[in-house]
Amino acid sequence: MRTYTNSTTINELISNAMDKLKTIVDSSTIVGESIKTEDGVTIVPISKVTVGFVVGGGEYADLSSRRVANHFPMSGGSSGGMSVSPVGFLIIQADGAVDFVNVENKTLYQTIVNLVNSVLRKIDDDQTAQKEEKNEN
Repeated sequence: MRTYTNSTTINELISNAMDKLKTIVDSSTIVGESIKTEDGVTIVPISKVTVGFVVGGGEYADLSSRRVANHFPMSGGSSGGMSVSPVGFLIIQADGAVDFVNVENKTLYQTIVNLVNSVLRKIDDDQTAQKEEKNEN
């Protein structure tokens, strides 16, 4: 009867790999360190983290040893990958106004929607400023 004392299970492989990935990915990877400019503007980089993970293995023994032994020769492997890609920047003005600048690859539709939104926001700001000027006079 064969007994393998240094056997590693698939669960141990997965557990070890996940523990290693946890040390790599943390919140500072997604929301970067803020950068403060001289005029009081704060810029915070925002990123997207993608993690992939695969594990596989098998137990190998002939049929007669499977019936007798508690531990079989085991072969396994695991692999993981991670990518960090910039999404945009959070811009906090000195007066407290917050804006998000998107730097991801965008479709034409997204570009047009963002452009229309920024134009409408500027028109609304101009109309609000004009109303305030009329109220002051």
